Amino acid sequence: MPKLVVFSTTPIEHEISEGSTSLGRSSANDIMLDDKSVSKRHALITYQISKTGDIKVQIADLHSTNGTFVNGDRITYRTLEDSDQLSIGTVQCAYLLNG
Repeated sequence: MPKLVVFSTTPIEHEISEGSTSLGRSSANDIMLDDKSVSKRHALITYQISKTGDIKVQIADLHSTNGTFVNGDRITYRTLEDSDQLSIGTVQCAYLLNG
């Protein structure tokens, strides 16, 4: 199952389940990132499995103030690949397809 690893004092692994997973500073998000550089509703990860079993995981920036970056590139929307490095504001994360 895909995972998002959030790097803090101790790395925290979050499983990404099929459907959508919201990220942001607000506790209303599926993954809360308690950092001032993160917008209340910052980004959305979508996870789909096709009828043939292909997995597609994408991330979309939700018009955040400080941006969403994948491997150093600011994105509005991107398909994620195993081991991609993400920055949600200044919070560093890694996407792992088979965590």
